[in-house]
Amino acid sequence: MDNTPKIASPIGPYPESMFSNKNYIIITLLILLILSFLGINMLTIFGNFIQTLVNIFGPLVTQVLSVFGYTAGTLIDKSADIVTDTAKTGIDIAGGTVSSIGDLLKDASRPNVDARAKQQLDQSINLSSQPPKQPAPDTATNPIQKPIASGKSGWCLVGEYEGRRGCIEVGEADKCLSGQIFPNQKMCLNPTLTPNV
Repeated sequence: MDNTPKIASPIGPYPESMFSNKNYIIITLLILLILSFLGINMLTIFGNFIQTLVNIFGPLVTQVLSVFGYTAGTLIDKSADIVTDTAKTGIDIAGGTVSSIGDLLKDASRPNVDARAKQQLDQSINLSSQPPKQPAPDTATNPIQKPIASGKSGWCLVGEYEGRRGCIEVGEADKCLSGQIFPNQKMCLNPTLTPNV
């Protein structure tokens, strides 16, 4: 019997194979070098192929981006007009700046936009789909028609401290948490007083 311990040889993490990533890169570079010695430049061929794709799809992409730019410019311009009209006094300067940006986008995109698409966009933006609402008459009983002074309905007891009462004036829409509302301040501060009727 053999009692000598057997020592296993250490195994590396991964043995190198013929087709590792490093070898793929070396093989690719060698093929490109050999083809360039033969007068075939693959990079030029790929460059020409990409240029052909740009020549084919370039006008289509330019047309789509021009329509998008013209549309964005028109929408920005119309939005600036609406916002400027709504809040005229405070936003005139900002409205002019945003309108200028909209005009720049429209002018830059105008040569590449189809005339029919431009006309259709202008028509759909300028025509309103809803008629303006007619104002309805208001009644005199509407709370907004009452003056501020007439809305006050009494005095509310808010509490007592060291024998002194505190009261505040409340209106119709206000809520008195104590539930004690008096017709005037004197009655609220001293509820034992009787009103002179």
